Amino acid sequence: MPKIELLQASVDSDDESELRILVDDKHVKYLTIDHGLYDSDDMCFEPAITTMLPPLPLGDWNQCRITPDPATGHPTITQAIKADLPTVHPTWHPRKINHLDLHHTRKLRTNVYEATTSSLASPVIVKFARFPFEIAWLDAETRAYEWIQGHDIGPAFLGHVLEEERVIGFVMERVEGAEHAGPGDVERCRRALGRLHALGIRHGDVNRHNFLVRGKEVTLIDFDCAEVCRDEGVLAQELESLEREFSDTSGRGGVLVHQGD
Repeated sequence: MPKIELLQASVDSDDESELRILVDDKHVKYLTIDHGLYDSDDMCFEPAITTMLPPLPLGDWNQCRITPDPATGHPTITQAIKADLPTVHPTWHPRKINHLDLHHTRKLRTNVYEATTSSLASPVIVKFARFPFEIAWLDAETRAYEWIQGHDIGPAFLGHVLEEERVIGFVMERVEGAEHAGPGDVERCRRALGRLHALGIRHGDVNRHNFLVRGKEVTLIDFDCAEVCRDEGVLAQELESLEREFSDTSGRGGVLVHQGD
């Protein structure tokens, strides 16, 4: 029997769900599961779902679909293929880190973790696409980090994350001792955002959780909406929106814990 580890689950109680699993400590597989086959809680609970899956097929495959057997209604694998999965394309940094070499120590958001790796001395932040449809978001943010590299705007970009032969994310500096910005930090955050605008880049999501404040230093994060922008009026509107955004108490854009905790 193969060893199965549940890596991530994207469960939809009204539609099909997706599982990302690791088989025998080395092969990542993606499972699409028809609606109604398993309880939502079971699909998120590794000890349950790993014993409830039908026998995995042999051979070289990375995607399969699990559907009800027409005769019995029991879960059965009806399709297993070796798909050409999408990869993050702007691989501009020389360092590549295998996802199996990253030890996740704390979850910050759905696809963002604090982690350690033997190739880097300090704890890092890893951001990755859990499922192939999320690759486009990482494409955009990886490209943005290339634009700001060396300009003291965001965390240091430390390398790309590999899943077998494809790039699924990146590793960045963990900003020690930082707090999310508050209403009293508007002016210093305005100056930090101005450095980004000076490069002709619009951030696209300037809620206060995307500014990390440490003393007099401000670090911008979450560049998945960033875009090249030469329209001075649009950039000025983003700058002017900071005070309104920082007074928002809804928690929009927040993370589970502070990076500096």
